[in-house]
Amino acid sequence: MTTTLTTDAWLDDWAHWHADREAAAAAPHGLASTTGTHWLDAEPTELPTVSGAWSAADGRVVGTDVGTGAADVRLAPGESLELDDLRLLAISRDGVLALRVLDPAAPTRAAFDGIDAFDPDRAWSLVGRFTPAAEQATVTIDNVDGRRGPQALAGTVHVTIDGHEAALSAFPAANGGLQITFADATSGTTTNRFRFLTLPAPSADGTVAVDLNRAYLPPCAFTDHYLCPVPPPENRLPVAVPVGETLVRTTPGRD
Repeated sequence: MTTTLTTDAWLDDWAHWHADREAAAAAPHGLASTTGTHWLDAEPTELPTVSGAWSAADGRVVGTDVGTGAADVRLAPGESLELDDLRLLAISRDGVLALRVLDPAAPTRAAFDGIDAFDPDRAWSLVGRFTPAAEQATVTIDNVDGRRGPQALAGTVHVTIDGHEAALSAFPAANGGLQITFADATSGTTTNRFRFLTLPAPSADGTVAVDLNRAYLPPCAFTDHYLCPVPPPENRLPVAVPVGETLVRTTPGRD
C-alpha cells in the first residue's frame, strides 16, 4: 500500500518564518547580542568593551584611536564597523547619535534558547482596511527608555479582532508596508508586554492582510539596550490574541 504524504504550505511557510526569526536572533550579531546603546555628544568619551574615544560630530559617530587598522572612524547613521569580534553600529534618534555594540559573547546571546510561540491558526489571518493619514501626519509615541516624541504616521488599519472593532495606528515600513505596535489581553503575562506586526503594502482599494500569526517580539524583549516604541492607546486591545510569538526562551548560565 502506498502512503501519500500531504503538506500544508501555509503551516510550512509559518514554520520557516519562525525558524528564520530564531536564527536571526541567535546570530553572532543578532538581536540577542546587543550589549549597549551609547548616546554621544561632542565630548569624546570612552565606552566599556570598545577601544578608543567616541563622540558625535557633523552628523556622524566619530571614533579616535579605535584600534589597529581603524585608528579614526566616522560612521553615518546605519553604517557599521567590524572591530575584532564586535559590530559597532551608528544610530540616530531625533538627531541624537549613538553607538550600538553587538558582541557575540553577550550573556543574553549565551542564554538565548529560542522564541516561544502559540500554535498558528488560520482563523487569526485577517483582512483589514487601511485609511491613509494626512501628508506629514505624526503621533506622539512613548519609548521603553522613557523618551517621548513624534513619529510619522502612515494611517489607520481598521480590522475586527475577536469581535472588537480595532482602529490601529500604523507606521511606515519598507516597500510600502505598515508597522504596528500592539498590546492585548495576553500582554505582560502569557506574552511580552507588547508585540510588533509588519503588514504588506495595502492594495489599491485599501484592503490589507493582517496575519496576527506573524506577531513578533520587539528587539527590547531580547536585551535591555533597544529603544522600542510602546503601543499608543488605540493599539491596546481589550481582547486576547493567542497567536504569534510569546516570550524569549532562555537557559541562564549556559555557555
